[in-house]
Amino acid sequence: MAQIEPVVFPFTGTAITLDVKILPFNTSDSTCGTYYQLLTDTGAQCIQGNYYLTDEQFQNWGQNNRYVDELVAASIPVTLVPLPPTGSEEPA
Repeated sequence: MAQIEPVVFPFTGTAITLDVKILPFNTSDSTCGTYYQLLTDTGAQCIQGNYYLTDEQFQNWGQNNRYVDELVAASIPVTLVPLPPTGSEEPA
């Protein structure tokens, strides 16, 4: 799940989370699909849909799952909240 800049939906609430699930695909496939939802802070669904990666996007995916979140976010369009820099967390 990725945090997004709040988006108000008059009948369902304010979405603050983008949840993206990769749909099953074969190892021989050159693309894949996703199922996405925009969710409120209580987990209520505001919208849902599917996004399909192009062959080029699939090849560029690698091991960075944030890349898929960015593709889906750009297609809706919503703005992802930037991740904190690595190593910037305060020690416990």
